Amino acid sequence: MLVAKFVEGAWITLLFIPLTIVFFTVVRRHYHSVKVLTTCKVPVDAAGLSRPPIAVIAIDRWSNITRQGIEFAARLSPEVIALHVEPTEHSELLQDDWEQYVEQPFRAEGKEPPQLHVLPSPYRFVIIPIVQFVLDLSKKNPARSIVVVIPELVEDRWYEYFLHNQRGRVLEWVLLARGNERIFTVSAPWYIGRQT
Repeated sequence: MLVAKFVEGAWITLLFIPLTIVFFTVVRRHYHSVKVLTTCKVPVDAAGLSRPPIAVIAIDRWSNITRQGIEFAARLSPEVIALHVEPTEHSELLQDDWEQYVEQPFRAEGKEPPQLHVLPSPYRFVIIPIVQFVLDLSKKNPARSIVVVIPELVEDRWYEYFLHNQRGRVLEWVLLARGNERIFTVSAPWYIGRQT
């Protein structure tokens, strides 16, 4: 009778319990190793905080989302670089808007306006040129941190989230995977429901 129950399915329990114990042991070991690796006995480097980071913001067109992201980036750093990826050579409309809506207001306040860099991308890749620019900027400025501001549209309803591309999330993931300890990402959310 005991053999019959074992053959009918009791063997699953004998297999499942040890595998569960092994799994939880591996997870606990992982958490312990992360805790050991992240434990710090070094004080904050207050002398290294004198230089602000370089703020980089990815934009696709002039919009309320872009405006809010630029304003946030300018609060983080006096040195702001806006990146626009253009699949063709025709970005005159954005450059006209940039002059009117960004450069003129900054100059009127006596501040250096953010720089607009148009990155060519003949194959409509958006993420790769931005990541490459940020990595190159990081190499050129080894003593500075880079903060990548990612403007994002936040919808009212959860299901509307799927109606818009998720380039911001992909950009953040790629920068985390390919970046370094001096590259930071920060989201600049623009809530559409609070604007209507």
